[in-house]
Amino acid sequence: MSPKSPGSPVPTVDAIPSPLRREPGWAAPKLTTALLLLALTGAAPVNAPLADPSGDWFTEDRRGVITVAPCGDALCGAITGLSDWNANGQPPRDVHGTPECQLRIIRDMKPADDRRRHGTVTDPTDGKIYQAELWVSGDGVLNLRGYIGLPLLGSTQHWTRFTGKRTPDCHFTK
Repeated sequence: MSPKSPGSPVPTVDAIPSPLRREPGWAAPKLTTALLLLALTGAAPVNAPLADPSGDWFTEDRRGVITVAPCGDALCGAITGLSDWNANGQPPRDVHGTPECQLRIIRDMKPADDRRRHGTVTDPTDGKIYQAELWVSGDGVLNLRGYIGLPLLGSTQHWTRFTGKRTPDCHFTK
């Protein structure tokens, strides 16, 4: 007899074997375990404010200072301090011949759901533009990850706060 025939029993959900069906109360222990693991790893609560990266930052090699500041509804970053000057006393120039002093290299950094800001970063030595993520870690270090396609295919620089003095012409003292 087919299941659609009158008088045939209709199978109940309990009669259907399924690896997805669980006994009553199965979710509570798993949810409790997940919350405990989240608490032990020190993950930031979802509603915690995003750390503000505005200000002056030493590049990883400490040869440059980048100022991160609001620009419209996003954050941008410009070179505001340089240690490597040309023999003629001029600041270094980017690949297009533009002086690197005040050159905007970080653009359109907007907050995202992953607790980072996303935008682009330009390498002044070759003019290449990369997708980028920017975030401040718990120890106060600014992390800038440039990548092509996927963040996994990139590299991260770790910048520290600059507390020295800058001059309008991009010189600085530590």
